[in-house]
Amino acid sequence: MASLALQDSMGTKALPDASDLKRALVDVLYRRHFGALLIFGIDPLNRAHGDNVSQTLKVLNSIAEFIPAPESFHITDDKIAVLLNADDACVHEIPSSLPAVIADQTGLRVYCGGIKISSEDYGLHPQMSEMIFSTAQCVLARAQQHAIPQVVWLTEKSTEDALSDISLNFFREIARINAALVQRMTLESRTDFLTGLYNRRGFEAVFTRMVRRANRNGKPLALYYMDSDSLKAINDGKGHDAGDRFIADLAQVLSDMLRGSDLLSRLAGDEFAAVVENTSRARAYAIARRLNRAVDERTEGTISIGVYHGVPESTEDALRKADAALYRVKNRGKNDIELADPV
Repeated sequence: MASLALQDSMGTKALPDASDLKRALVDVLYRRHFGALLIFGIDPLNRAHGDNVSQTLKVLNSIAEFIPAPESFHITDDKIAVLLNADDACVHEIPSSLPAVIADQTGLRVYCGGIKISSEDYGLHPQMSEMIFSTAQCVLARAQQHAIPQVVWLTEKSTEDALSDISLNFFREIARINAALVQRMTLESRTDFLTGLYNRRGFEAVFTRMVRRANRNGKPLALYYMDSDSLKAINDGKGHDAGDRFIADLAQVLSDMLRGSDLLSRLAGDEFAAVVENTSRARAYAIARRLNRAVDERTEGTISIGVYHGVPESTEDALRKADAALYRVKNRGKNDIELADPV
């Protein structure tokens, strides 16, 4: 929608539209500066008494008497939004009779719905701004439906029958969105951005549970500690973008060779780890050989693998033994595997 051009004593200016409002909402929510969102609806029956632009200007001038220098937005021909920051002094001083005052000053019947809730309740999920905007419009619609000549606020204490269902849905949606945000942030904190695999933090959390399970049921697991032999040469010869592509390819090959129930992680740089539960020593070795061969055949590099097999005393015990086996492979020429000695 094109921005509405308003002519006043200052000249012609473009009023931001709904898309601008959503961007502004994202910004104030991110900075935790959200104070309030008001949406004013001009009764369509007023159109017989003037054009939309002049009516909008009259309403804005009237609003400005109570909200100095309002950050205003043109939503539709008969809707105006005003966004307030938390530090705006007028947030808590807007008279409930504002629609009636505007009507007296302009001769236009106006309704108003708004949201005024502490910024801490919202969070940073991208859907939050959209939800606040749509809910404020629902509050306005309810004010229009019941012909309420006052500012209708959705607040923490909205218990009026006219708003109870909107309030319930609003706070239920906040809880859902924030729960999804927490889940996403938890996942992101445990995920490697380049490969989509678990990072070290994610690996340690899952591997700890695997070690406990192995100790409970007495069934051995295999830990594969893997290190690329080729990343430095690729970075030096072709650049870091090529190195990133190699790491992504390496992760894909390893994923293809393992089951969905197996654990695979990029620990750091060119270091990977995998865990296969309930497997024999011979099978653990065979899997390592397949991983080594697949990387050699399907990528432009190679890997060295140190393997621990058994029921570990601790996660540290298994990692230390697999790392020692990997170190021995590196010392004797790379692109090979070694199985740590059984205890």
